[in-house]
Amino acid sequence: MKKRLSIVLSAIVIAAALIGVLRWDSQRRDAIVIEAHIPPTPSIKHLNPEFAQRVADLDKRAVEGPNRIDSLASLSQLYHANGYINHAWQNYRILIEIDEKNPLWPHRLATIVSGLGQLSDSVALYQKVMKLDQKYIPTRIHLGDTFLKLNQYDEAKKVFQSILDTEPDNPYALFGQARVALAQDETARAKHLLESARRANGRIGGDLLVDIYETLGETSKARAVLHDVTWSSHIDIPDPWVDEIVSDCFDSFEVAMAAGKAGRAGETAKAILLMKKSITLDPLDHYAYDHLAQLYLDQGKPGPAKAAYENCTKVLPTYDEGWAGLISIEKKAGNHLGASKLIDQALVNCPTSLVINNLKGEWLLNNNRPLEAIPYFQTAIRNNPQFATGHNYLASVYIKIGQNEKALEELQKALKAEPSNPLALKLITIFYILSGHQVQAESYLKKAISSPRISEEVIRNLQTTFNNRFK
Repeated sequence: MKKRLSIVLSAIVIAAALIGVLRWDSQRRDAIVIEAHIPPTPSIKHLNPEFAQRVADLDKRAVEGPNRIDSLASLSQLYHANGYINHAWQNYRILIEIDEKNPLWPHRLATIVSGLGQLSDSVALYQKVMKLDQKYIPTRIHLGDTFLKLNQYDEAKKVFQSILDTEPDNPYALFGQARVALAQDETARAKHLLESARRANGRIGGDLLVDIYETLGETSKARAVLHDVTWSSHIDIPDPWVDEIVSDCFDSFEVAMAAGKAGRAGETAKAILLMKKSITLDPLDHYAYDHLAQLYLDQGKPGPAKAAYENCTKVLPTYDEGWAGLISIEKKAGNHLGASKLIDQALVNCPTSLVINNLKGEWLLNNNRPLEAIPYFQTAIRNNPQFATGHNYLASVYIKIGQNEKALEELQKALKAEPSNPLALKLITIFYILSGHQVQAESYLKKAISSPRISEEVIRNLQTTFNNRFK
């Protein structure tokens, strides 16, 4: 019995020794590969001090150990997050070699090479990821999109369909299939797919669906969708393997971009945290304060939004959107006196602003001071002739004071600036109806009906007014 036990123990010792040797060989091999291929660290001149220190520490640990792979992984993410694409690229290639069963590295490298236009290389990398991990959907979405860019429609269709076979309501796969259908002139199929995608995620596919409805002559459907569209069809899909790298980013612009992506995905709380980080990195970025305020408003929090807008106007007093945000909050709160004071402050800092001059003119108009409003609307028009809003406001003034010919002239100018401007179309149609000019009224009513930018309710009211006047 003792002899048998001794043999077993000896076998265990030998096995342990062999494992130790193999592990040592593997670690030695990893060290050689890293030392041979890791790129030199970038110059630390003008770099964020914390970023520079982390790069130096991680580079040293990746080369000298211990935990070389973990250190190299952290270094790669740090480079990737801060725009050192060549460094990240080379490190990911090392990780693919020494940590070959981890799908994260080829996936991240694929997103880099795809962004640089090397689509065929990204296809090979995404396919490698799929062999390592069949369940991670973003990889397959990216692969389908890449096939689309390469005009390889059959391959793209197969990839998107492989997702829909298990997740029939996946909005990104449905949107991908719709784009394939459009590329192959299958308009009816694309319409059905986009409608399905929007049912699954209302932020996806809206503008493409409007185009299809207009092409098919389904104006009322186009109008309904257009009034509900807030974002472009092409929304970046959530991709945690890539999205998480922003936690290591020291570039305020890139962090703000990540906040924007989170906001478009409906992740408002995450977007706010990222925008606050962006402001911490660059406290003088007025755009970041503006976007932070808008995110708070999306959450229904006017108090923090007001504070963000106030910071925005302090950072850059000549930025009119910050003032406009503050004015809007006061108006919605019923503080019209406070809004008026803010408008006057804004005019001092933004005397040529379209939005501020229109707000001042509107306030005067609403307070029965139309003649005083005229110069502000004229200033808005003079400095921003490409927009219809100043003309629309000025037309309202002339209607109010009974100068109808001048009102008509301004509405025509508004439509010349923006031929499909919904308010100008509505007002000029009403003008001709009320003045009894049936031919002109009917002409503009048809233009209004054919415009998807005008709501169904407004169209019904215009038709009713027209019928009451002429039939």
